Amino acid sequence: METASRPICCRPIAGDELAAQLSTISHWKVQGSLIKSRLLYVQMKHGIATLKRLLQSLGAGDRAALTKTVFVGEWYELGLLARLDAAILAELGATTPNLLEALGAFSAELNIGGTYESLLQRDVEGFFQLAAVVSPTFQTFGSARYEPEATTGAVRAGTVCLAYDTPPPSQYCQSGIGYFRRAAELCGGIDPKVAVTSCRREGAPECRFRITWRPGDSSTVPM
Repeated sequence: METASRPICCRPIAGDELAAQLSTISHWKVQGSLIKSRLLYVQMKHGIATLKRLLQSLGAGDRAALTKTVFVGEWYELGLLARLDAAILAELGATTPNLLEALGAFSAELNIGGTYESLLQRDVEGFFQLAAVVSPTFQTFGSARYEPEATTGAVRAGTVCLAYDTPPPSQYCQSGIGYFRRAAELCGGIDPKVAVTSCRREGAPECRFRITWRPGDSSTVPM
């Protein structure tokens, strides 16, 4: 995804701007599974030395929180995740294209195929409909729903809609692109593509992720 085509929520920002955004939503929390997946991604893809160096670049409070055991079922401030993502980008972004999307895809593999394997279906639409219902188990803010499209032919489509009272921090939604794309693959979708068609930070009422895919053999039910 080229920078020029990205909505504002997916464009890089400076650390002071991120801090200002986070100051308005300090009460928002995410489940530890999202943070755990980031740490495991760095360790598994780039090694423990890189992970240690990255953690050293964080502030003392964040470093203390992340060097202890991160529990997948506990709640952590969204700011911790956002600052960790920023540190990962600073450390690895120059050599890893679409890094935030890769982080989201890895989170899908780890959480959908592991902790949340019960959500996994060989049916893309069924998964996204159910995932919207259980969205509060991953984050304490916003609401989610899934809008299917009445498509014909070989390609299916639908939109995940995330409504927030306040815009989420910049680049938070970018990892969602990778998450939804990989989730569709895990559910049997072929060649899935994800586009942000509406951006809360640009003044829209919600963030909208339009997902297209070709159904596999097990999900060829006509619409």
